[in-house]
Amino acid sequence: MLKNFLLDLIFPRYCLGCQKELSYDAENTQICGDCFAKIRLNRGAQYQKNTALKAVFAAGRYDDPILREAVKSFKYQSIESLKKPLAKLAIDYLKKENLASTFSGFVITPIPLTLRRKLNRGFNQSELLAEEIGDFLNCPVVNLLKRKKFNFPQAEIPDWQKRKENITGVFELIDVGHLYNKIILVDDVSTSGATLEEAAFVLKKAGVKEIYGLVIAKG
Repeated sequence: MLKNFLLDLIFPRYCLGCQKELSYDAENTQICGDCFAKIRLNRGAQYQKNTALKAVFAAGRYDDPILREAVKSFKYQSIESLKKPLAKLAIDYLKKENLASTFSGFVITPIPLTLRRKLNRGFNQSELLAEEIGDFLNCPVVNLLKRKKFNFPQAEIPDWQKRKENITGVFELIDVGHLYNKIILVDDVSTSGATLEEAAFVLKKAGVKEIYGLVIAKG
């Protein structure tokens, strides 16, 4: 109690949505309950044609101002505690769509960062989200991919074709001594879908039978 009081006093936190001051003993110290409830969950999935991905599931939309601010703060300001509310959105979406049983027996693989970006950020945001979602689905989280080269950030490329060219050949398979047949690729945001498609292509080429994408927000 005293520790939380002192933290509130010295390092006050404010809701990313309404800027209301939050207490450290609150369940979520970055988004107040009222603002979290305003984030609308998507319905259904985006099924893919002519790609290695069977479908992409997105919990929310990136044009939602609260969700967008939360993702940006998590990703670019290294606010690690945001993994909880963002993962909860994905979990709430999975519950709403009755998808938990669908993913029984799957392995979760986060989209990897380069070592340079991971060190700068302090963590791989997709990996943290994957761990939270994996706990809910009771699915193991296994790093199956790595980035073999540094590419320009996808978010800074407006053209779809250039995004695809930028991400082509970036991923390679990690030798884990075992091939998994059913995989969920987890990332924070998907805009053009090029990153998920490229990662799925590498996995499919290695022999993975069934691949889905799961993201917090779709642009």
